[in-house]
Parts: sequence; C-alpha cells; structure tokens
Amino acid sequence: MRHVLIVVDMQNDFVQEAGALNSPGARRIVPFVRQQVKKALQAGREVVFTLDTHLENDAEFDKFPPHCLKGTWGQELILELKELITEETAHQVHMVNKNRYSAFYNTDLEQYLGLTEDAEHDPVDEVEIAGVCTNICCYFTAEELANRDVPVKVHKTGVASFDEKAHVFALEQMDSVLGVEVVD
Repeated sequence: MRHVLIVVDMQNDFVQEAGALNSPGARRIVPFVRQQVKKALQAGREVVFTLDTHLENDAEFDKFPPHCLKGTWGQELILELKELITEETAHQVHMVNKNRYSAFYNTDLEQYLGLTEDAEHDPVDEVEIAGVCTNICCYFTAEELANRDVPVKVHKTGVASFDEKAHVFALEQMDSVLGVEVVD
C-alpha cells in the first residue's frame, strides 16, 4: 500500500516570526508536523514537501504581500523539517515547487503520485496532508486529490491558517464536501 504524506508550504515565510506571511498557528503545528514526517520516514513511507515558489512581480502579489521568492530564505523549508532529510531518507522525499494554491498546478505531483497513464510510480493508495494554510493551499490540494478519488486524511492539529474562521470552515468543507477524513 502506497501511503504518502504531503507537507504543504512549511516554509520560513509562513512559519518563522520574521517571515513575510507568518502566523502563530503555523508555529504551533511545527512539533506535530515534524513528528508526522519523522514517523513516515522511519516507517519507510514517502514524504512530499511542497514549496510555494514565486518570482518577482508574481500575479499573486496583487492579493498577498511578496513571499517565498525563489532562492530566498523565505522560500526554504523550515529547519525543523529540513534536518529530517538525511542521506538515508533522501530517496523517500520529493520536493514540489509550486506557484499556485494547488500543488498540482504546473507541477509533477500528479505523475509522482502515479495518477497519470505514463507515471513511473504505482498509484498512491492514500494521502495524508499537513501544513499551511488550511483554507488555501491545503484545501486546494485536498480538492485536487478528491477529484482524482484519492483517499485523504487531515489531522486538525497538523494544519493551520492565519484566519481561524477560514481554518474551521475549510476543515468542515474538506469533510462534508470533499470526503476528506478529518481527525484530531
């Protein structure tokens, strides 16, 4: 059974206090997300890290302040997760640079998960999602998985947003509309 953990946008600009779009909620989930990544890697499972990646003058900056500029500190995976990627575990890790809310848009994620006809990997059986922001990138990635009939699980304690009402609403929508298994 192929079970993949997708860790969405746990990057300095979203998590660290000096980050452009940081939130206390993002910092609160770091220990849980780190534990999930460590557990997955120790069990020999795959972990996908999505990295929000923008160029200067990206259209998204009309909606949000500039963030996660390619090649900057803000775009990097947080140290607490980066340090779990070792020589021994690197083959279990797949990085996805994305510049839209969904981790599928203009990336290799669909192929990596074995969801295309020309995929080199077996189809994924289940995906677990953790990261930020619940109501934006986590939600739209879960929506894409639901559209592909992939079972998805999200831990309430493993996702966060800068907007608590939107966080709660997104979890409710994941459960009631997308069929995502939302657990404590």
